[in-house]
Amino acid sequence: MVRGLYTAAAGMSVQRKKMDKLTNNIVNSETTGFKKDIMVTTPFKEVMVKRLNDPNVEAYGKTEVGELGYGSYVSEVFTDFSQGALEKTGTPTDLAITGDGFFAIETAKGERYTRDGTFSINADGYLVTQGGNYVLGENGRIYIGAGDFSVSSDGTVTGIGGEAGRLRLVSFADNGVLRKEGDNLYYIYGEAQPGNLENTKVLQGWKEGSNVDATEEMADMITVYRRYEASQRIAGMTDDSLALTVNLGKVGG
Repeated sequence: MVRGLYTAAAGMSVQRKKMDKLTNNIVNSETTGFKKDIMVTTPFKEVMVKRLNDPNVEAYGKTEVGELGYGSYVSEVFTDFSQGALEKTGTPTDLAITGDGFFAIETAKGERYTRDGTFSINADGYLVTQGGNYVLGENGRIYIGAGDFSVSSDGTVTGIGGEAGRLRLVSFADNGVLRKEGDNLYYIYGEAQPGNLENTKVLQGWKEGSNVDATEEMADMITVYRRYEASQRIAGMTDDSLALTVNLGKVGG
């Protein structure tokens, strides 16, 4: 019976973590360039249950009753980097990448990467993120200054003073090496290195929306809630059975 409590508790823990991820996805369904997280669960290794002290075991030679599982656990959380919907804004500092790739960003913690191209120009005339971090070009920070500017499809930035540089666009052989840091930024986990992104396209006056389907996430939340309730009921029934067993023991004793 105690094993039943552990199994139910494991199920409740997994569903709670799933609910947290789904909630975060929904909250960021309107966040520019946000990529949803998906949680993968794996069942605990099953064990074989055997019959003990049964006089018929030797006669028939069958000692195994069957396999018993212990619930599941979270084995992996990965980010879905699929393209979000593109929306035309007409704002010159809004940039979007079509296809794979990331903008390179200079932060106090080192180089970071993002798909969020809702940039602005700071008081010093540099192209920056909403958090005030510098957007990097192939030769460092992008200085635009005052006045109009344009960004070509290959990322070349041109201001009133001429060419200001070319945006540093990077890609990874496996986006799984990236981890979320907050503020729509990613950092590299491990020893992987970014590569230059070729044959991509930058759109000026556009932004990439979140790839979260809020309706789908809400439907998943309902499923998770029902599974949590089921595990909760199992835990309650197991607890009642244990209490009854204890009380019977007291009567018998």
